[in-house]
Amino acid sequence: MLEYDGSNFAGWQQQAHGRTVEAELKKALRAVTGKDHTVYAAGRTDAGAHAEGQVANFHTDGRISPRRLTAALNARLPGDVSVLSAEAVADDFHARYSARWRRYRYRYVDRTSRPALERGRCWHIPAPLDVETMSVGARALIGKHDWTSYCSASEPARDRVREMRSAQVARRGDFVELELVAEGFLRGLVRSIAGALAEVGRGQRPPEWVGQVLEARDRRQAPRTAPAGGLTLMEVIY
Repeated sequence: MLEYDGSNFAGWQQQAHGRTVEAELKKALRAVTGKDHTVYAAGRTDAGAHAEGQVANFHTDGRISPRRLTAALNARLPGDVSVLSAEAVADDFHARYSARWRRYRYRYVDRTSRPALERGRCWHIPAPLDVETMSVGARALIGKHDWTSYCSASEPARDRVREMRSAQVARRGDFVELELVAEGFLRGLVRSIAGALAEVGRGQRPPEWVGQVLEARDRRQAPRTAPAGGLTLMEVIY
C-alpha cells in the first residue's frame, strides 16, 4: 500500500511526458531488484490528486522479504511517495480487478481566508457551504447508475454503469468532506460530482438537480469539474 502527494505528479499512470507515481515506483523497484517490473494499481489517480491508500502489485522472485522491500523502496522513492506496507499475495491477485470497492474523499474548505497549510489538498470556496442540502443531493447517487453525465466522454459507453455504495457529506472543522464508496470510479467522476454538490452547497442549484443530471445521461449537462487537489484515494477494499 502506498500514499503520495499528487501535487507535482501528472497522475499515477506512466506517460511519455510528465512525472508520474507509477514511473517513480518502477524506477525504485529497478534500483532495488535490478529488474524492470510491470506494476498494476487499484486506481489511476488524476494529475494533482492524492492517495492515502493506493494499492499496487507486481510479480517478483520473492528473494526480498516484504518488510525489507518496504524499507528499500522508501530509501529510493522521492519524498512525496511512501510505501506504507507490503505483503505476499496469491498469484491471481490483481490490484485493480480483485478490488471490490474503492473509497474516495473530496475535501472543500469554505471560509473567507485561503488555506496555507492545506493548499493543494482541498478546494477553497470563500463562502459557507450548506452541508445539509449537499447531503440531500448526494442521496440520488447511491445505487447502480449509468454515469454518462458525470464521467469523462472518453470512457467507453459500455463501461459507464457502476454501483455507488455510499455518498456522504459531512463537516469536519473548517473542511467539508464528500466521501464516495463505489465498485469502480470512471475518469472524472468524483471531481464532477464534487463540482455538482458545490453548486448545491452554494445555493446555485436545488439538491434534486444532482439526480436530474444523472438521469439525463448527457455529458452536455455536466457541472463544473472540481479541482484535482481536493481529491484523495482513501482506501481499496478487497
